[in-house]
Amino acid sequence: MTTSWPTSVDRTIQRGAVQRTGPAQSYHVLTDAPGEAHVAREDLAVRRSGTPGRSLAYIAHLTDIQLLDVQSPARLEVLHGFGDSADTRRLLPMQRPQELLAPHATDALIRTLNRIRISPLTGAALDLAMTTGDNVDNMQWNEMQAYVRLLSGGPVQLDSGGPVYEGTQDGSVDWAWNPERADVGWAHAHGFPAVPGLVEAGLRPFHATGLDVPWVTCHGNHDGLVQGRTAATPELEKVMTGDRKVYGIPPGPLGDFVTNPMHLFSGPCRQVHASAERRPAKRGEFVRAHFDDGGQPHGHGFTAENVDAGTAYYAHDAIPGVRIIMLDTTNPAGHFEGSIDERQLAWLEARLAEVHVRHHDAGGRVVSGGGDERLVLIASHHPRASMTNDIAPAADHPDAGRRILGDELAGVLDRYPNVLAWISGHTHRHHVRLHQGQRHPFWEITTGSIMEWPSQARLLEIVENDDGTVSLVSTIVDHDTALVPGGTDTVDELASWHRELAANSPYSVGGRDASGTAGDRNVELVIPDPRIAAR
Repeated sequence: MTTSWPTSVDRTIQRGAVQRTGPAQSYHVLTDAPGEAHVAREDLAVRRSGTPGRSLAYIAHLTDIQLLDVQSPARLEVLHGFGDSADTRRLLPMQRPQELLAPHATDALIRTLNRIRISPLTGAALDLAMTTGDNVDNMQWNEMQAYVRLLSGGPVQLDSGGPVYEGTQDGSVDWAWNPERADVGWAHAHGFPAVPGLVEAGLRPFHATGLDVPWVTCHGNHDGLVQGRTAATPELEKVMTGDRKVYGIPPGPLGDFVTNPMHLFSGPCRQVHASAERRPAKRGEFVRAHFDDGGQPHGHGFTAENVDAGTAYYAHDAIPGVRIIMLDTTNPAGHFEGSIDERQLAWLEARLAEVHVRHHDAGGRVVSGGGDERLVLIASHHPRASMTNDIAPAADHPDAGRRILGDELAGVLDRYPNVLAWISGHTHRHHVRLHQGQRHPFWEITTGSIMEWPSQARLLEIVENDDGTVSLVSTIVDHDTALVPGGTDTVDELASWHRELAANSPYSVGGRDASGTAGDRNVELVIPDPRIAAR
């Protein structure tokens, strides 16, 4: 069976020849490269059958779109003027050359997924798309509205300024790329091209196609914290919706943005147009907005219980025989790394017990659970290794109390044999690793960012083999736009520019090797079928 657009099994995209060289770096064009066959990872079991099995679930995974309002006064791009210092390292990047074009790249990727929604392995149709957070960059209402329309279809508008562009890519600062000229400033230093009209084109509203399949989502640190790091306060809301944009930092240490953000907003400013649409969308409002777009499923995973309780974690059972458990790992106390609260942990254990005939309790004893045996995928924004945030929320916060970190959470998952994998984003890198644990190993699957290189999605298919195993098959997908960007008139042309610029950006959370190794991309993870042991 073939698809209408090749996946990375058929061809890959890599950095190619150097097109321009600046004193700081060289700028590469992109080039086609051979495809990558699936690597069989048989750490847990060996598949003896050579025939394709039966598809149990077929899911698309997108993460870290970080859709953003590039003119927002709540952004501190000025920190790039200080370079990579001890003070700035935990705050950067706050500006990327390609960031204005993230919605166009996401729309192109969604349209590609719509075209290849039939599995080339089993012929199954795509059941579901899933995002794992950082859907937006700065928890702003206008960003969130654009993201929901981007996934469900509708008008996308992120120009919150006045009649003239009021961001940092206008040539007024020497620490940001001005697309109008290649011979001066940052562009010259980094070998970046001139792309006249790019900013104007990127700010134009467009109509997003939307996913053809149901989609569910997740609450990430950028969805729930200002700049993904600090809680919204009345003072910060005034900055977000106001008319003063920081273009300088006050004298002295840069300070701690998590506990004292207003210090950084007290420096020299320029006047910009104010906009109430930039107001912060806190967790409850983030959840409620997913019930208003008319897309499927209603609430996009979130439930009436989430609305009533003010929580953002849920179990999704729409795929027969499979339960997806979406966690909320954003710490409302602040900081970009994750954790969960004790109330969420108790809820998680109850949801796991419901879909296990037998599992281990905290003392290691085998106990009986529910009668609805299901395979389980855990999903969250943060992976285990990034769940290191033990800052306690205020005593009057609903999430107050001890924070549960990644290793403790993994120890709980280890007691439940039906957990096949923990799927996440946040690190902006492709990564697939086995968590061996004490009793029941599971796979940890992290997908790279759409905002940054390699700007890809991951297809995940659970396949039931006829030899007592199941396979979790991962396939990486690129959007089907031109490899060499041309003009700036269409969404596809802007998406093509986004990919090339992202491949050359020096500001990448995942680094230049964010694509990982072959074993992190197209892989078949062979797992003993846990339902057989339960029966």
